[in-house]
Amino acid sequence: MKLSTVYFLSKANLKGNKHSTSATVIAAILCISLSVLSVLSFTLSKQINDYKYDFRARTIEAYPYNRVFDNKTLNDIKNINHVESVDIEDELRVQFFHIDNIYDDSGTYGEIQKSIDEKDTLLSMWSLIGNEKRQVIAGENLDETPEFSCIIPHLFYPFDEDVYDTSGLDYIDGESLIGKTLVLNEGSEGFNIDYFDGNDSKRVTIPSFEVKLKIVGVYYASVTADGDPSLIYVSENTGKKLLKTAVEKSGDSYNDLTDFLNKPEFHNIHITVDDFDNLSYVYNKLTDMNVSVVEGTELGINQSTPVIATVFSILSYIITASAFIIALIIILQSSKNAIEDKKSEIGMMKAVGYKDRQILSCATLEQLIISFRGFIVGTAVSAIIVAVINFVNYHGSYANRIYIIAWSDYFIFTAIAFAVVMFIPLLSQFVALHKLAKIQPKDALNE
Repeated sequence: MKLSTVYFLSKANLKGNKHSTSATVIAAILCISLSVLSVLSFTLSKQINDYKYDFRARTIEAYPYNRVFDNKTLNDIKNINHVESVDIEDELRVQFFHIDNIYDDSGTYGEIQKSIDEKDTLLSMWSLIGNEKRQVIAGENLDETPEFSCIIPHLFYPFDEDVYDTSGLDYIDGESLIGKTLVLNEGSEGFNIDYFDGNDSKRVTIPSFEVKLKIVGVYYASVTADGDPSLIYVSENTGKKLLKTAVEKSGDSYNDLTDFLNKPEFHNIHITVDDFDNLSYVYNKLTDMNVSVVEGTELGINQSTPVIATVFSILSYIITASAFIIALIIILQSSKNAIEDKKSEIGMMKAVGYKDRQILSCATLEQLIISFRGFIVGTAVSAIIVAVINFVNYHGSYANRIYIIAWSDYFIFTAIAFAVVMFIPLLSQFVALHKLAKIQPKDALNE
C-alpha cells in the first residue's frame, strides 16, 4: 500500500477518533514534564554539584597556632588518606580592593568610569594557589599570561552592594573589558596582614598602595561555586609579588614581616582533599594531630548542600521515570480503547482485503500524527515556561540565577521528550497487534 494511501486512511480515521484530543493532551503533558520539570531538576543538581566539587569547596585552611608546620608535620599531613595537596600560603590569598580607574591604550574607559565615580566600588581578589585552576570562557587563562594579569567574571559588578539580594542590577559584560587595565587601591584605611610569630598572632596595617592588573580573560561566574560578580582571580606568582610589595611598604614593621616571610613553618597552609565526601575524614585526622583548622572550607559550603544535590538528582530521575511510566500506561490503555472502538472499521477494512500489516500501518501513522501534535503543543508551552523562568530569574537577584536553565540543556531534554513521545505510540501499536488479528470482517456488522 502506498504511503499516500496510508496517510489518507490515517487522516480519515483521525477525524472519527474520539480519543484523539485526550491523546494529544497526554502527549503534550509528557513533553512538558520531560522538557521542563526534568531540565529544571537537572539544572539545580548541576549547579549544586559544581559547588560541591569546586577547588575551594575541597580546600581546608589551617593555622600554625597549636602546631607549627615544620617538615615533619607537613609530611604527616600529606600522608593522610585523600589529601591531594598541601600548599604553604606565601601570597595575598584573598584581599579587598577599591577601583580607582579602568583604562586601555586609548585612555580611560568612560562607560564604566562614570559608574566608578558615582558609586562606592569594592571587589575581592583571590590569588590561585598550588594546583588551583580557573578556566575561562573568553580570553586567556592565568597560566598563559604574564604577572599582574587577572580574570574577571562574565557578569561584572564591582560595586559595594549586596548583589545577592538586589534585583535588576546593571551588570557589566566582562568580555567587553578584556585588554583593559584595572587600577586598584585599598582605600584610605589600607589593609591588614595577620601572621603568627611563634608566640602570638600579630596584625600589621599596610598603607594603601596602587595595584594595576590587566584583564586577560573572563570566567563563568557560577552562582554556587566559581565566584560572584565582584570576584577576580590573579595567579599565584602575582599574589606573591603583591605580598612582597606590601611588605616593602610596611614601614616600621618591615623587619618583622620579612622575618615572618622567611619562616614558612609559621605560615598558614591550604589542604586540598580529593573529594568533598572525604572532608570529614581529613578534618578528624587533622584534629587528632592537634592542627588548628578553620571550620568549613574556603568556599564555605553548607553541610546541607550535598544533601540538596542528592535530592535534586534523585528528583530528576523520579520525575522522568514517573512521566514515562504514567504516559506509557495511559497511552497503552488509550490504544486499546481506540481499537475496541474501531472494531467495525477494522472489520470493514479486512472485508475489503486489507491485511493486518496494512491496518497496523494506518493505525500507527494515525497515532504518530496525534503524538506529533502533542509534542508541538507541549514544546511550545514548555518553551514559554522556560523563557518566563529565565526572564524572571535573569532580572532578579544574583542568587536566583541558580534557576536559569541553559537552552542547550533544554533542547537535549526536548529531544528526549520527542523520542519518548513518538516511541510509546509505536510500542502501543505493536502491543495491540494481536488484537487486530482477532478482529474479523463480521465484527463490522456487529457494531
